[in-house]
Amino acid sequence: MDEETRKEDQEPKTEEQPKAVEKQKTAEESKAEETSTPKKSKKVWKIIIIVLSALLGSTIIAAVVCGLLFCRSYKDKWYIGTTINGVEVSGETPEESIDKVLKQYDGYSLNIKGRNGREHTIEAADIDYTISFGDAWDELFAKQHEGSFIPIEKTESYNLDIQISYDEKKLEKVLKNCALVKGDEDKPIAEPVSAKMVFDKDKQCYVCEGEIQGERIIYDILLIEVQDKLDEREESLDVSGDANIYEKPEITSEDKELNKEIYKRNKVILRFIEWKITDQVSEVITPKMINEFVSFKNGKAKFKKKAVEKWAKDFYEKYYTMDKTRTFKSHTGKKVEVKAGDYGWMMDYDTMLEKLRVALKQKISKKYIKQYMEDPSKDNKKAITITAKPDWKNVGFTWNKKNPSKDWDTKNFIEVSLAEQQVYVFRDGNVAFTCHCISGRPIPKKQTATGAFYLKEHQMNHVMVGEDYRIPTHYWVRITWSGIGFHPAPWQPWGRWSPTLYQSRGSHGCINLSPADATTIYNMTKTKEMVFIHW
Repeated sequence: MDEETRKEDQEPKTEEQPKAVEKQKTAEESKAEETSTPKKSKKVWKIIIIVLSALLGSTIIAAVVCGLLFCRSYKDKWYIGTTINGVEVSGETPEESIDKVLKQYDGYSLNIKGRNGREHTIEAADIDYTISFGDAWDELFAKQHEGSFIPIEKTESYNLDIQISYDEKKLEKVLKNCALVKGDEDKPIAEPVSAKMVFDKDKQCYVCEGEIQGERIIYDILLIEVQDKLDEREESLDVSGDANIYEKPEITSEDKELNKEIYKRNKVILRFIEWKITDQVSEVITPKMINEFVSFKNGKAKFKKKAVEKWAKDFYEKYYTMDKTRTFKSHTGKKVEVKAGDYGWMMDYDTMLEKLRVALKQKISKKYIKQYMEDPSKDNKKAITITAKPDWKNVGFTWNKKNPSKDWDTKNFIEVSLAEQQVYVFRDGNVAFTCHCISGRPIPKKQTATGAFYLKEHQMNHVMVGEDYRIPTHYWVRITWSGIGFHPAPWQPWGRWSPTLYQSRGSHGCINLSPADATTIYNMTKTKEMVFIHW
C-alpha cells in the first residue's frame, strides 16, 4: 500500500520528474562548483608560490654563486670605485696601487728664503726624503674586505695620512753648509751690529746710528722650522721676516741708556756761537767745532783747555791785520807797498777768550735742544744760537773778507813821502792838500818809523816829552803811541826848506809842519784815518 500509494503518488509526476531531476542536478552542480572554486584558487596560489620560491631560490643560488665568484676574483684587489688619496685603484692589487698612489708625492722640495736675497732649496734626494702609509695601507685593504660576501659596486673614497721620513743627519749637514747658515765665498754672512751714537756732520749733533739686523741665523731654531715644514710637506719657508730666527744686535736704537747719552752730549755741544765782527761780517762756532773742544768720559764732559785756547788764538789772528803789508796808489799814480805799522784790526784777546768760555757753558733750553735734534731747521738753529761781540783794541775802516789788508778807506787817507819830505792828503781818491814836512833825523831812535798807521787823537794843546825835552805845542795829531805825530814846528827854517833839510834839522821822529800847514792838517784829518809813511 504504501508502495502503491508511493507509486501512485509518483506516477502522476512523471512529466515533471525530469525537470526536478535536472534542477536537482543543477543545484548539485552549482553546489559542487561553489565547493570546487576555492579549491582551485588555493591551488593556483600554491603553484605561484612554488614557482616564485623556485625562482627566488635560483636567484639566491645564482647570486651566491656570482658573489662567490666575484669575491674570489677581488679577494686580493681593491673593489670597484675605490679611490685612495685622490687616486683611483679599482681592481688593482695593494702592491700595484701603492706605488701609483705614492707617485703623486714625487718631486718634493723645500725652498728656504732668508734675508738679503739668500735662499736654499732642499731636494728630497738630499736628505732621503720618503713618503709611506705604514700599516694603514694594509689595514685599509683588510677593512674593505672584512665581512664582505658580495661586494656592491659603489664609489669608496679614502684618505690615508702619509708618513714622512728622512735622514736627520743628512738634513743637518745640508743646513749647516747652505748659504743661509754658512754664507758664500763672495758674500759672507753679515753679522748683527748694535746701534751706536755717532756725530752727524750734516745735522751737527749726535744721533743714533740704527742697528743692523744682519744675517746670522740661530741654527737650532732654523732646524726646528725646517723639520716642521718637512713634516707638513710644505714647499716653502720664508724666514726673512722672522726676527726670532736671527741673532739680534745687542743694543737697539730704542735703548734708553744709548739715547740718554746722546742727549747728554748734545746738551753740551748743541749751540751756535755767532761772533759779530761788523754788521755784515760774523764768525760762527758750530756744534761740530765745539765737539772738538770736548772730551767725554764716563758720561761726563770736559772742555779741553788747549783746544779752546787754540781756537781763540786762531780767531784773534784771523782778524788781526795790523801787521799786514798794504799796497796803495800814491800821489804819483804808482803803487807803493808799505809794511808794518799799527793800522788795522786787533781784538782784545783776553776778554774774547772769557766770553767764549761763558758761551760754551751757557745753558740751552732742553726744549730747543730736542727740537733741533728732531729737525735742524733754520728756526730751530736760531733758537740755540748765542750772539757774542769781541772787544776791539783797534779796528779798521772796513773788513774785507777776500783781502783783509784792504781794511782802510782807499779814497780818503794821508801819504807821507820821506824821500820827498812831503805830505799828501787824499779826499775822494784825489790829492786835496799837500805841504812840506821835516821828518826825524836819520839816526837811531830819531828816524821816523815807516808803515801804515792810524791817527789816534787830535789835541789842540799838547806837551811833547822826550829824554831831553819837554815842549808844549798846539794842533797836535798823534800817529803812534810812541810819540810820533803831526805838529807845528815854528823853530824850523821853513823859508829855506829843502827835501834834505831833515838830515841836519830833523826831528825826534815826528812830522814837523809849518804852523799854517799844521792847522790845515789838524782840521782836514780825523781820528782812525790811515797814514802811509814810506820812503
